[in-house]
Amino acid sequence: MKKIFYLSLITFISIFAACKNPTDDITIIIEPNPFNYSTAIKVDDVAGNALPNGLKVEISGPDADAIYTPSGTKDFKVQDGYIYTNVDPHRDPTFNNSIEFNVKVSGDAILDVNIPFEVVSGQSFQMKPIKILNLNNPPVGAAVSKPSVTLATLAAQDQIISTNTAASLITRLELEAGTQFLNAAGQVLSGTNLSTILVNLDPRTSAGIALFPGGSLSSSSIVNAAGQTIEGAFNPAAVTSIEFFVNDQGVKSFNKPVTVYQNIDPTYINPNTNALVKAGDLLEIYSYEVETGTFKYERTAEVVVQSGKLSVSYPIDHLTIYIAGYLEGACPQANLTLVADWMTEGVTYPLNIKFVNSAQQTILEQVISVSTNNAPLAVPAIPSGSRLVITHPSTGQVYFDGAIDINCGSAVSVTLANIPQQPVVTMQLFVRCPGKTANVEALPTFQLYYRLAGSNASFLPLGEVVNGFISTTSLDVTKRYDFRGVWNDKIKTVGNRAIVANNEGTVGPGYILGEVAPENNLQMLTEACAEIGQ
Repeated sequence: MKKIFYLSLITFISIFAACKNPTDDITIIIEPNPFNYSTAIKVDDVAGNALPNGLKVEISGPDADAIYTPSGTKDFKVQDGYIYTNVDPHRDPTFNNSIEFNVKVSGDAILDVNIPFEVVSGQSFQMKPIKILNLNNPPVGAAVSKPSVTLATLAAQDQIISTNTAASLITRLELEAGTQFLNAAGQVLSGTNLSTILVNLDPRTSAGIALFPGGSLSSSSIVNAAGQTIEGAFNPAAVTSIEFFVNDQGVKSFNKPVTVYQNIDPTYINPNTNALVKAGDLLEIYSYEVETGTFKYERTAEVVVQSGKLSVSYPIDHLTIYIAGYLEGACPQANLTLVADWMTEGVTYPLNIKFVNSAQQTILEQVISVSTNNAPLAVPAIPSGSRLVITHPSTGQVYFDGAIDINCGSAVSVTLANIPQQPVVTMQLFVRCPGKTANVEALPTFQLYYRLAGSNASFLPLGEVVNGFISTTSLDVTKRYDFRGVWNDKIKTVGNRAIVANNEGTVGPGYILGEVAPENNLQMLTEACAEIGQ
């Protein structure tokens, strides 16, 4: 297995308990932190269920070779609901060249997803979500059906199959008698039974938007009618995923066209007319290929009334995900400059950044950590006039909410409101090797996450602990928190901890070795100190 090796030592975090030394239970990392850019990917079941076992993670895309796990390997996996990635420091992004890669998550019980990521110069950390659809337990807004038909029956007569008829939006497929099914190599598949997995996503629901192909309505991998790759943001009226299997063999195409009748959102505003969609309107049809993470323009389709509902009808010659709606053009790259004179130098501030379209659908959302020395933030493929909402990830306090005008190649300046902040809380850790009287110079550096104790909510990024130090206004000294640190392939979670305004401690014999397995922590500390000659 390919691995980047750096001198490092495991021993992680644990933080602060009331009525005792606030830095008791600290286990730590001694590492010069080789990675300058990291991404935490939060993997959640969109319905709030536990993630199924056996999820497979694959990294692809233009710069996949530059992406590593925190331990410097290519063994990516979902760990306690997260996928952690880092950029090879020899390939750090520059002002003119970002790092682009895709994360594919697949499994027997889920709808496979392929999510693009971009790492830009100056944005050392980001957290983005991946929402998973469990095909056996879908939420409102994601209708799943698995109809089947024998090939003998299909050979003799036409067949109609459809998505869950109990849902408000339905997709119907018409198969001609004698249709043959082909695999990805173009070979005719033989068998006795045709099984299907049909998923309809309702774009009027939060789940339907969260599960949109590619993880957001925005994409920089769209092939237009002229065969050019462009950027843009989708305004969907209907989304349907179609999978066929002949005796468990995957179907890619067929020898006869299959006709799709796709119900559309009756409240959809046609961007061409700025009025409610109606029969006779034309919508654009795009396909999405999960394996490549690419959208492709297919055709336009006329809106018709079918079984009393507005629908679009069109033939397809291959299986994938199909989207009816419109694509809004967007700049390939623009920059967002955050103006916040009230920020304190050296303090980390987490921000939740969300872009919303005219239909109040979330185009893109992510959490980042910023400070006074942050470079402008990249704005990927967001149409001008979109609404930008910037909030605090845990409190929901609003820093900015308004439409922004994006001009290609220029910076957009946004002034953040000076909302009340908690007092600055600092955390400083020192490391002393066994038998030494001086602290180790290589202090721990890692990403630290937090949540309110007992909330069972998702962990949010507190910021990067640099050389054993972090300063933040996101913690309230009157409350208790759960903390999580991640390094290498180890995850350390410590629950129900109180904090004080200034938290400082030394890790080592005679100081702090933690209450959980202190002998093991001492052994690891001793071994690592030996490696660095201490």
